[in-house]
Amino acid sequence: MAKAKRTHLEIVSDNSTGADDKRIFCRFALDDVPVRFKDLKIGERGNCLCKDIGGGGAGLEVNQEVRSRTPLELWFDLPDGFEPMHLLAKVAWAQPSGSSWKLGVTFDRARLMSMARILKIVA
Repeated sequence: MAKAKRTHLEIVSDNSTGADDKRIFCRFALDDVPVRFKDLKIGERGNCLCKDIGGGGAGLEVNQEVRSRTPLELWFDLPDGFEPMHLLAKVAWAQPSGSSWKLGVTFDRARLMSMARILKIVA
């Protein structure tokens, strides 16, 4: 069954970062895109949900603690019928949120070509 497309892009504004916000690209809200990850320090694997994404990073929700500055290998399972989007990233910040953790990750380099895939699923 085809998923209904959004009628507009929802740009995520995060006032919690304030003056320390160093983002170059805006973030777009996603409907819980599944992500598989590997902690490149210790080799541990896990699953999480991507809540928002942009050309330079993403907001993730994970069920286990992942510390700041942890290098990650990520596979985003975008609902576009293609292979998972593979990216390398580093955890910029992590904070507990109830029984889960919220993470902000920065990609190893800007992923502008990947933004085309992302914009197709959020537009």
